[in-house]
Amino acid sequence: MAELITIARPYAEAVFAVAKEEGKLDAWSESLANLAAIVSDETMQAFMANPETQDSQVSEVFTAVLGGKTDKELDNLLSVMTENKRLQSLPFVAELFEDMKAIEDKKVRATVISARAATVEQKKKLSAALNAKFDAEVEITYEEDSSLIAGIKIIVGDWAIDGSALSQLNKLGAAIAQ
Repeated sequence: MAELITIARPYAEAVFAVAKEEGKLDAWSESLANLAAIVSDETMQAFMANPETQDSQVSEVFTAVLGGKTDKELDNLLSVMTENKRLQSLPFVAELFEDMKAIEDKKVRATVISARAATVEQKKKLSAALNAKFDAEVEITYEEDSSLIAGIKIIVGDWAIDGSALSQLNKLGAAIAQ
């Protein structure tokens, strides 16, 4: 997974730069989501993995599935990614693009994982703290994981903080072992 994200990052950055310059962030967002859905399809994956499939055939399928709704830049992206055998990274390109778009729109997505359900008061405090930290509107997804024992993990893009009891116990165990 990390390898595909590494491969996807330059493509996402290039697409974002073009989309921003042209003022087409929403259009590109939709196009990348469609491309990610196409490449994630099992039948399409089998077609692309077939050694007899030519690059031009893959491009034709993408264009057909998109209903001919492509432009020069999208065709260029597909051409380069097909030629370099990078189409499998399209879902990550779409994800990274959405992260960059959210930052541009001053919106950030966060995941908060806690051992127990957060109370309304805790959610308000977390929301206010994260909004201040990132100087943006933070959309928070809450998850529960009882294996954390207590505490929380907060993940925002590449930034993460792990204040769970499980993490602290693991650190203590590692320190004692040395």
